[in-house]
Order: sequence, then C-alpha cells, then structure tokens
Amino acid sequence: MRLPRERRIRASADFARIRNTGSRLDCGPFLLNFKRGEGPGPARFAVIAAKKSLPLAVDRNRAKRLARELFRTDPAAFPAGTEVVLVIRSGMLRRRLADLRKVFAEAARRISAPATGPSA
Repeated sequence: MRLPRERRIRASADFARIRNTGSRLDCGPFLLNFKRGEGPGPARFAVIAAKKSLPLAVDRNRAKRLARELFRTDPAAFPAGTEVVLVIRSGMLRRRLADLRKVFAEAARRISAPATGPSA
C-alpha cells in the first residue's frame, strides 16, 4: 500500500529545508530529521537509505519498506503539518518489527510533545 501524495515529501528543496532548519532526533536504528508545522495538512514523511550504510539494494529496499510501514500503520502519531525524514542506519535490519515500532512510537511521542525552552 502506498502513501498518498499529500503525505510524502518529494522535493529536494523540502529535504534541504528540513535538514537545515528542523530538528534531529537520534533513535538508534534510525535518525529522524523533523520540522514541526503549523499547517492544517497531514504529517508528511520521507525515507533516506544511503548506499554507504546499506550497500545491497535488497537491504535498502527492505529497510525503506519497513520505515514506510511504521509511518503508515500509525497515521496520527505526528501532529498535523509535521514533516519527518527518516534516515536509515545499518542496524535497522537487525531489529524486529515490534522493536522498531516501539522505538518509532517513542520518537513520535517525543516529537509531538510541546517544545520546552529555557524559561526567563
């Protein structure tokens, strides 16, 4: 099953904007670059699987399928307007899907929590 077009990040400029102005969250088997949005639209998602971390195409494709499945099965995990880019690390394929779901859910909870800054 494919993510609808409005839920995908496709433009190179969007990837660069999220990486440069967004936040980063290290989750172990993957890294999340995200930008909290204010818009009413649904959360948007993209996956990056680098050849350096997963040299075999079959492994990169499997990791991308797993990542999309994590996002697709929990559509309300991220607030509306949030843009998320998941960067796959080599350890992702050594984890069970249930473990990845727990890590992903915890990351979504941390991203959804209100940002707390230093109080004056």
